Amino acid sequence: MNVFITGASSGLGEGMARRYAVPGAVIGLCARRANLLEDLAKAIEAKGARAIVYAVDVADTATMQQTAEAFITACGGQVDLVIANAGIGIPHRTLQGESEPIAKLMRVNVIGVTNTVVPFVPAMVKRGSGTLVAVSSMAGHRGLPGRAAYSSSKAAARVFMDALRLDLHGTGVHAMTLCPGFVRTPLTAVLDNKLPFLIDCEDAVTLMVDAIAARKKTYSFPWQMRVLGFVLRNATEGVVRKLSPAARTRAPE
Repeated sequence: MNVFITGASSGLGEGMARRYAVPGAVIGLCARRANLLEDLAKAIEAKGARAIVYAVDVADTATMQQTAEAFITACGGQVDLVIANAGIGIPHRTLQGESEPIAKLMRVNVIGVTNTVVPFVPAMVKRGSGTLVAVSSMAGHRGLPGRAAYSSSKAAARVFMDALRLDLHGTGVHAMTLCPGFVRTPLTAVLDNKLPFLIDCEDAVTLMVDAIAARKKTYSFPWQMRVLGFVLRNATEGVVRKLSPAARTRAPE
């Protein structure tokens, strides 16, 4: 299997890259931190797979187009799986009128997804097979207090993939979205004791890989967060303010 993964330098992206690294596979590793990618590439090649490093910012549209074309060529036109995993969550000061941090987040979490998946579409459609995956978040199912930018960016990624799946109907190419809850990664390390239903990265990777293999449309996990997400989606704003984990772990605005 030939797999291209963004946000591959750590966390879920790294975990999935390691999981798909089997003899004969080609793994495209995309992130900004080249040193971490090089270390990961060595580990992947030790397992008998081929690793190709792309130290690229997913928000750079032209460079991502070139990167996709390079990986397609390296795989002889056969790319089986693309995972748009790169994403950020940064403090912003919405109530103070600061919009640049929000623009930065949108460039990575939304444009980064389209920059990742769209360039691969023609080659996959031509072959009549392939899977395109965006890693969204449970936060993308409902606007949450203290998470206006993050929630909306993840919702945008999910809805984009929903629409893309409709466009791809009948082509043999599948588009899907993964919506994790809280996962123990370097990004959540400082909040470990405050996050409900936190799961280990390896467990999350297993759930994600299984969902991809099953060609789910949208897969939210763990089940406890899926239930909480259902409640939040159907609750009044007053209830959301009281129940939302984001309200208790919010970054300063």
